[in-house]
Amino acid sequence: MADLEEVQINLYVYPTVRFIFQAMRTTAVTFLLYLSVIKLIAQANKFGNEWIDYGQTYYRIPITRTGMYRLTTSDLQKAGLATNSINPATLQLFRRGVEQAIYLSGESDNRLDTGDYLEFFGERNDGRQDSLLYRPMSAQPHPYYSMYSDTAAYFLTWRLDGKPGKRMAVLTETDPKGLAPEPYHIAEQLTVLTTEISSNQANGGPSPFPSANELFFEPGEGYTGPMLKKDSTVSRTFVLDGWVRTAAQKPEMELLLNGRDNTSHFVDVFTGKTAQGTLRFEWFDNARQSFEISPTDISSTNELILSTRSRGPFETDRYSVSYYRLRYPQSFSLKNRTPQTFNLLPNPQGKSYIEFSDAATNTLIYDLTDPNHPRRLTAVQSGSVLKLIVPDTEIPRWLLVSPEILTPSRLERTVFRKIDPAKHNYLIISHESLMKPVGKIANPVIEYAAYRASEAGGRHDTLVVTMKQLMNQFSYGERTPLAIRRFAEYMLGGKTASADTTNYLLLIGRANAYYPNRTSPDQYYRDLVLTIGNVPGSDLLLTAGLAGYPENVPAIPTGRINTLNPQEILSYLEKVKEFERTPANEPWRKDVLHLSGGHSSFEMATFRRILDQAGETARRHYIGANMILKAKQTDEPVERVDISGIVNSGVSMMTFFGHSSPIVTDLDFGYASKPAYGYSNKGRYPLMFFNGCGIGNIFFGSAGNLSTDWLLTPDKGAIAILAHSGSGYSGPLETYTRQLYQILFADSVFLNKPIGLIQQETTRRVLERYNGAYDISNAHQMVLQGDPVLRLFPVQKPDFILGSSGVFQPGSQKDSVRLGVVVTNAGLFDDRQRVGLAVRQRLADGQMRFYGTKLHNAIAYRDTLYYAFKPDAAQIETPDRFEIVVDPGQQIDESDETNNVLVFELKTGMDGYSVLLPDSGQRFPPDRFNPLLDVTFDGVLLKNGALVSANPLIQVVLQDEDPYRIRRDTIGIDVFLKKPCATCDLERIRLNSPDVSWKPAGPDNRFVLDYQPKNLADGAYVLQVYATDVSGNRAGPEPYEIEFRVKTDDSLSVVRATPNPVLTFTRFWFTVSGKEPPGDGQILIRNLSGQLVRTIRQPVRIGENLFLWDGTDQGGGQLPNGLYLFQLVLEDGRRKTGKVVLNR
Repeated sequence: MADLEEVQINLYVYPTVRFIFQAMRTTAVTFLLYLSVIKLIAQANKFGNEWIDYGQTYYRIPITRTGMYRLTTSDLQKAGLATNSINPATLQLFRRGVEQAIYLSGESDNRLDTGDYLEFFGERNDGRQDSLLYRPMSAQPHPYYSMYSDTAAYFLTWRLDGKPGKRMAVLTETDPKGLAPEPYHIAEQLTVLTTEISSNQANGGPSPFPSANELFFEPGEGYTGPMLKKDSTVSRTFVLDGWVRTAAQKPEMELLLNGRDNTSHFVDVFTGKTAQGTLRFEWFDNARQSFEISPTDISSTNELILSTRSRGPFETDRYSVSYYRLRYPQSFSLKNRTPQTFNLLPNPQGKSYIEFSDAATNTLIYDLTDPNHPRRLTAVQSGSVLKLIVPDTEIPRWLLVSPEILTPSRLERTVFRKIDPAKHNYLIISHESLMKPVGKIANPVIEYAAYRASEAGGRHDTLVVTMKQLMNQFSYGERTPLAIRRFAEYMLGGKTASADTTNYLLLIGRANAYYPNRTSPDQYYRDLVLTIGNVPGSDLLLTAGLAGYPENVPAIPTGRINTLNPQEILSYLEKVKEFERTPANEPWRKDVLHLSGGHSSFEMATFRRILDQAGETARRHYIGANMILKAKQTDEPVERVDISGIVNSGVSMMTFFGHSSPIVTDLDFGYASKPAYGYSNKGRYPLMFFNGCGIGNIFFGSAGNLSTDWLLTPDKGAIAILAHSGSGYSGPLETYTRQLYQILFADSVFLNKPIGLIQQETTRRVLERYNGAYDISNAHQMVLQGDPVLRLFPVQKPDFILGSSGVFQPGSQKDSVRLGVVVTNAGLFDDRQRVGLAVRQRLADGQMRFYGTKLHNAIAYRDTLYYAFKPDAAQIETPDRFEIVVDPGQQIDESDETNNVLVFELKTGMDGYSVLLPDSGQRFPPDRFNPLLDVTFDGVLLKNGALVSANPLIQVVLQDEDPYRIRRDTIGIDVFLKKPCATCDLERIRLNSPDVSWKPAGPDNRFVLDYQPKNLADGAYVLQVYATDVSGNRAGPEPYEIEFRVKTDDSLSVVRATPNPVLTFTRFWFTVSGKEPPGDGQILIRNLSGQLVRTIRQPVRIGENLFLWDGTDQGGGQLPNGLYLFQLVLEDGRRKTGKVVLNR
């Protein structure tokens, strides 16, 4: 990989899809000091559900604002709590699996009376759990802002064993006993900037190397401030409210910078005019600086100006500020500062006396030094002064002083489900919005699980959970993909990779990994089942490294149905049922289609070589695949290709290697859902394997993703998609493709294994040998759409098939017969086998005459075997028939032994023997030619934009050269009409409507369909016609499409004669509009003497008309050169005149 920058080809199709990482929030979020002293969650909670008592009832309390909260008895009753049956002493409150100490007024009588209430300290969500998604965990720039949500969750419950819950200590000491008031505390202002996202190398900027774009969180990744450019000074003003200038302790500043491009960064920092030093850091790293601030840098109005300026050695030196932390001595005034936090300095006496000035009445004070165990303090108010004793101040203490008590917005009853991991091996995670009735199906997700639990679906032990359930049960009610990861680890049951840990995970629902959408009001219904990563995403990382698997290998094979629509779940389920009941020995299941792209001759040759090498693996080993190649022929950015005939005939796998984006590939085969592309492959659904940029990026919320379209289109398209979601490079993609084909086609251990296991093993083997950043990134970005338990090649034995269409005589001899026999192996291929072919004759007396067995090399897919024999002359006149037999002695164990015999008769003629085959169905050669399509309006082929009558006769003629498959119906023909309005779209014309007539084709296989719309309004229309022959061959790569106009006002254009002068002949062109055709028209030609020399008469139609004149008179004689006058006369009286010159 040392020469990676020279040999890698970035597989984006042009124009490149760009993502701008702008957050929805545009203002900084200012935090107070207590955020800096919150302790991390104890790591003992491995799965996140250890704190739950499944016998208890829980209510989830969402919190988005930090402060003290109060719930009254009335609040609890409104939420549905039976307060009459609850002993308040047993009430408990949990946050992140830790029981919180609460204050409960009135609990001494063991009743919840009117007027009773409970108080608790609530914090909005932060990013501490996000650290578990970073590599390493210490790479998280800071923990102050969540990548996913501002909402924290607290859970209220009550014990059933009668034991009390945790309570706040209430401290009542108020006598200072000679203590002097504390002179100041240390105020802290933490300002976190969240206007943009830094996505490490993916964020752009100059770079000598292509980006590996790792999907786990890397150093420097996260929310930050706006990107700042080189040589520009950026300043920010801070106000030191209540600053005690006389304090011995100076103000202090800490700031965190984030690199925003792949350069070396030099950033100078100033307070006022004082230089505080230069931060030097590389690329996307973070840099912190802390320093004291001289009082001379602070104005008389207590304002401080902090400035930064970059001056790195490169042309760009982009960076951003992620947070500022200002600390300074501050007075104990409460004026305009409530609620307020106070950070007390340690007092060697172990007790501190505080006097708060400008205090409001009913102000409450809490000691939050340990936020899980707050203490309620008692103060004495004297006028506007609030006097307080704080014990235990040998250490710094953090106080919250506030006259304000907040009320939670709601309480949500939450049911925790006790799950036994040993009872389930097929896991489905979905969303309640997808579990709504569709027709007679009450719950599409449950319907899918029921199929997987059935005998037809594999008899899996299924478990269905929702994302909401997992967030509550495995991530403490907080929105994070860690909920899925911890759930998966829990379901693995502590097993290691060496044990039988085979589970499968199906995610049913879309993921929207574009983090700036986190504050969108409808994000909960757009990001249904979370993934890991920030556009693109990686479902692989949800379970990577669990249960002893290597760090980058998924412990559970995982697939996703990328949908927001319950109906699409059922449509996909029907495709799965069709796929799994399709016999394994269908010959098309060995067909593999390769699609090779590229933007230059070098790339096209390189990508084709990669596919050809992979194809050899598929062809030469157990599957014996039949390889079909479609390659790009030009260096155009996008080149259309028609593969509908191949796909409709059936292929088990489609592999693309080229440039792409989420919506197009450079070898453009189109969308399965769009009729223009001609796909109709019901029951023959392939796995699509995409090697290119972004084609598997289903995580940015777009509804037009090409790969998802192929997966979710009903009755056609694909059964599963394995596609790259980010920036793909040819080297890692080639490595991955080579290994995937080796496992899928050439490894006996993985024959007949589910596609999810194939992906898992491919990842393991690739990264075992190639563990660089690009290969890791490539593996993470391979996203499997579809069910992970699908088996692409469920074959276990060979299966030789004979068909009458595959028997022929390659020449004839008078005394012997030579047969060519096409034998298909629709099953397993073993190149060590020898396949026998024999001919035998069943005699009238029941005896069998054998002509011997000839052995041939093993058959991978399809081969022509030859057999020659000399019939027994004594028996040839009998009516007995001959039989061709493959594997006559059943030496090879096949999955089906009933399709090995073909019966034929011999006919004796003057030239020898001829073979007569019985009618066994398909006896005709395959039709691989496209039919011809003509569409006329009133008998004329139109130009685009032409005028037609308001009642045109539109005739569709489909001519096919195939004399065997005669069209008898309209299957495969669709007609669409777009009417003239701004919001109109193409509408399908019902071919059984009164405006349409047709009849079956005759022996010439010429099919004619007439469509005559009535009384069309004025305006521009668009007609589209899609047509295939009986074999499914399309009339062309694009549908026939034409725009035509209707104008009912009578008008006649100027008549143009071209060429003029006339050498051999001229055309008289003119255009007529109106409701109805005007009948016949005449061109009257006169010489300069006024003598009529020629009359040309023919019907005139609405639209463009053409009359021809060859320069002759009415009798056919040549007219002399010179000037002639002509007049156009229509039956309705309209006339036009002109001149024409004969000059032979």
